[in-house]
Amino acid sequence: MPENLKLWLRQQSAAICLDTHHQLPAMGISEDQISRFLLLLARNVGAQRENQMSVVQGWALTEIGHDARGAYDWLIILRVIKKQLLDRLQHHFSPVEALQAWKQFDDLLTFAIIEASQLASDIQRADLLTHMVRLRAEQEAFESSKTKFISVAAHELKTPLTILEGYANILRAETADNPQLQIYVDGLGNGFRRMHEIISDMLDVSLLELKNLDLNFQKIQIDSLVRMTMERVEKYYRQRNVELLIEYFPANCVSYGDPEKLKKAFDKILMNGLKYTPDGSQVMVTTAMIRQDESDEQKAGFIDVQVIDSGIGINQSDLENIFTRFGSLADVSLHSSSKVNFKGGGPGLGLPIARGIVEAHGGRVWAESPGYNEETCPGSTFHIELPLWLQPPS
Repeated sequence: MPENLKLWLRQQSAAICLDTHHQLPAMGISEDQISRFLLLLARNVGAQRENQMSVVQGWALTEIGHDARGAYDWLIILRVIKKQLLDRLQHHFSPVEALQAWKQFDDLLTFAIIEASQLASDIQRADLLTHMVRLRAEQEAFESSKTKFISVAAHELKTPLTILEGYANILRAETADNPQLQIYVDGLGNGFRRMHEIISDMLDVSLLELKNLDLNFQKIQIDSLVRMTMERVEKYYRQRNVELLIEYFPANCVSYGDPEKLKKAFDKILMNGLKYTPDGSQVMVTTAMIRQDESDEQKAGFIDVQVIDSGIGINQSDLENIFTRFGSLADVSLHSSSKVNFKGGGPGLGLPIARGIVEAHGGRVWAESPGYNEETCPGSTFHIELPLWLQPPS
């Protein structure tokens, strides 16, 4: 039977090849390629399954190789060839003989389809991986260029701002006897101070992204730093009639850190709590000693400083987005130069800076909230987790 099938397939090969190519003219597989595959079938009809599998694997590697489009084309062509063979066997042989003959071809065709499918899948995964690697590289290059742009822009803004401040000071001196003009000059001064803060934030965030933030580690009292920061921002809270309370702070919260940088981190989170808390509400600061089981020669566990506001809350999907640069969720139409306006928005740099400073100290910052609702004000809790270093970290 195998010898008869080999002869029969050689006789049918030209017709099958022509019909297949006629049915699929847009495929990238030539008639010669189809003819070579049919010849491979004819040579290996009746061979051992292991030999058939080995031959088909060799065919797939040499004929398809790493051509993803070719692998998909062959999948379609193999199915058409399979259908044509079945039809022609039924036409030329009795039902019993056709069934026996079909069994001789079926394994070879099945192996070929499996190999083509596997190659198509492998190539697709490899292409996808290559594409992902390229996208990652492009993203990193974009982030790097964005960081450099922010840094350059901040430095370039400093010079014209200094010039404007100089002229404003001259104007202040020249109009000292005119109270009305002094009001305008004071307005300019407030604007300049806000610009300086924004430029400082831009420089800080670029230094954090470049991992180039200098930290002056010294012995600190974390409770004192928090209380000093609260005293500094309390005037803004009074403007909005928002109560700033401290509930609990354990004694002797000693660690090592950069006091000025940490005060800035606490400042950013306390001001964020004020900005999204309605007038007449409150913001609470409390702490807890945690992860004491992780104490060792370098640290005495961790302290978790929590800033709990009674504001509008945060959607679960945005709990990480708020820590990305320029990731402010506020309505752009509500942005203002004020530091305290309710939902006033801003450039979206405060929380990324706070997280970057705390992480540079070996800590973590994250937010929790039941959700966003301006009517019920479910509030948010910001965690500032810091290690209690027993000596300055390297």
